Amino acid sequence: MEPVILNLPQYSSLILNPKAKVDLWSRGTGKSYLVGWDINTINRRMPRALISVTGQTFGQLLTRTLPSTFKFLETLGYTKDRNYVVGRKPPVNFYSPHEKIMKFENVISFSNGNAILMLSQDRVGSARGANVDYEILDEALTIDKERYDQETSPTNRGNDDLWGPNSGNHVPFHHGYHYVSSMPYSQTQKWLLQFGDYYEKEAGLQIFTIWNRIVKLQMELIPAFYDRDQKLYTQIWNETIRLRKQILPFVSKTGLLFTLANAFDNIQNIGMSYIVREYEKQNLLTFMIEIMNIYLDTVEDCYYHINESKHVYYFATNDGFIRDLAENTNWDFSKLEAQDSRFDKDCNTNSPLEITPDWGAAISLFTVGQLGGVDFVKNEAGLVDNFINEFFVKPDSSNDVMINSLVDQFTAYYSHHLDKTVLYFHDRYGDSKNPNVNKSASYNDQAIARLEKAGWTVIHETHKGMEPPQHDKYLLWGNILKGTDPSFPQVRFNGTKCKYTLISMNNTQVIQKEGKFAKNKQSERSKTILPEEATHFSDSVDKRIWTKYGHLLTAASTFVPART
Repeated sequence: MEPVILNLPQYSSLILNPKAKVDLWSRGTGKSYLVGWDINTINRRMPRALISVTGQTFGQLLTRTLPSTFKFLETLGYTKDRNYVVGRKPPVNFYSPHEKIMKFENVISFSNGNAILMLSQDRVGSARGANVDYEILDEALTIDKERYDQETSPTNRGNDDLWGPNSGNHVPFHHGYHYVSSMPYSQTQKWLLQFGDYYEKEAGLQIFTIWNRIVKLQMELIPAFYDRDQKLYTQIWNETIRLRKQILPFVSKTGLLFTLANAFDNIQNIGMSYIVREYEKQNLLTFMIEIMNIYLDTVEDCYYHINESKHVYYFATNDGFIRDLAENTNWDFSKLEAQDSRFDKDCNTNSPLEITPDWGAAISLFTVGQLGGVDFVKNEAGLVDNFINEFFVKPDSSNDVMINSLVDQFTAYYSHHLDKTVLYFHDRYGDSKNPNVNKSASYNDQAIARLEKAGWTVIHETHKGMEPPQHDKYLLWGNILKGTDPSFPQVRFNGTKCKYTLISMNNTQVIQKEGKFAKNKQSERSKTILPEEATHFSDSVDKRIWTKYGHLLTAASTFVPART
């Protein structure tokens, strides 16, 4: 058994031993450790218990939640096919849970009689009828909260005679729950933040304000590390510790523990080198969200009137393919971690893909779209225009030039796509050539050449005339997102794959100039706002939508969406 070194947030969870936990942690913080430790603790404290692990889809559970969790359990000595089996009836020498299980295709069974019931939200009613003793909810920000409250939460019941307050063997966390997630970034995900309200109500602490101050200070540690300025590094570090002490975790009066953490909270395990490497490899917005766990909010007077319940979907993993792959590899979770387009239900492998670049010095990116015959928001047939993926690269994130790296990301992910045709929507800036280089090829020409070299047929798509006024694009988006005029397309966004596209759009502010609507572009010139929080992703979606549907905006279209 390998030694396990705990970080402060992990210590807090284990020592405070709450009934319920909500952890909003970034990558590199040890989230899988806590989920694995939950399972291990329940196995030891409540033998023959049944717990649920709920995910957005079975694909999410099999590819993102369970692989890292069971890697950790293996470090504690758990061995597959000896201590547990997945997706099949357990051996006769295994004990059985107190709750009778009839079907085992979505069950992980342990030799001591404990069982994990894998629940998926993309199958309505899959949780009904079960009685569980504890709930684990991974990637909680992707969950349909209303459906979860109706179907899954009520299953946390029963067996009080075994582990309840009057049982003689009371287990305090019996019927508790553990929600694990990265930081919410859209309005329908903000319910997770409400669990932290008790910090202010019970202790007068504005936890998110203080947290963002900590994150901004931690960002200053990176240049101090580069400059080897030990004195400055120590000063900044000590200030982050002082602020961290202001929001030390504590359990609410109702038994809830809410915690925030980022990679710096686990620095003794991952090292400063990991943080610096991710900073150099990722674009800045990705780093701030995925590694630093910064709290983001949407701006008022947003340029795009996105209604998450109408325009954003999450249930789009190809669970049939994923389950077949899991069974064919004897549930080897390590073989499910590397993903490609075969894992995506909203990608029609027999239809062309539509890609739109946005070329820049700080970041270059693709947004990927495709016409589809299923409205994944309504879960019904219907012609929709989906944004299904995004790719981006920073100048020094690879050994190759940005154009090559970006194209290679795309072609690698879609290497199994059968229709190797792309509709390439030109970025007009990318059509420009370097005047200082003789016979230079434009960004678009270089990208197209590399796509064709990889075996893709490229169809050029360019909007007529000069770049359209922002006022016109604003009106076009207003008509599209309102969704009431059948002459305009139904546009949808994959909320899992297009995360940063949505963040960019939700943080783009509308202003008025001489009676016309326009984007507030000042963020692109600001030294205090992250470049990727500006308009780059939103500009990319504009190009594709305007090129395809700009002709629909005629003088007869008079709708102007209300500003809120």
